[in-house]
Formats: sequence, C-alpha cells, structure tokens
Amino acid sequence: MPRTERPLDGGNNALTAFAAELRRLREKAGSPPYRKLAQIAFYSTSTLADAAAGHRLPSLAVTRAYVQACGADVAEWEVRW
Repeated sequence: MPRTERPLDGGNNALTAFAAELRRLREKAGSPPYRKLAQIAFYSTSTLADAAAGHRLPSLAVTRAYVQACGADVAEWEVRW
C-alpha cells in the first residue's frame, strides 16, 4: 500500500500553492499511485512525488508530464508554471 503524502509546509507562498494544485489535480484523476503515474509520464516515482512536495519548483518538463499523466490540460499548466 502506498504511503500517504506528507503535509505541505512552507507557509502560504507560490511554491506551496503550486504543489497543492498538483496534488488536487492528482486527486481529481482518482489519486493514482505515483508508480502508475511514472509509467505514463516516463519519470521516476520520486521525481513526480517531489514535484508535488513543495520543496522546489519542478522543471517545466516534469510539470507537463505530471499534468498529462493526470489527464489535464498541459497548456493551462504551462501558464501556471
């Protein structure tokens, strides 16, 4: 069974908000495990989990892959990034 994500800490800043939105996107996609997302996105589970951890901004390529694996609008997320 996959472990749960740690709560976002870092206050109310743009990076934390971006990570929270990525997490909500994954929830809307049915909360697939990162292992499944990794198979679709062609990035490692740790890379995708780090993207939603809120410690640093993921690269645009990782963001696009994460969003696409969740079935969302990549162009919209490029603007957010």
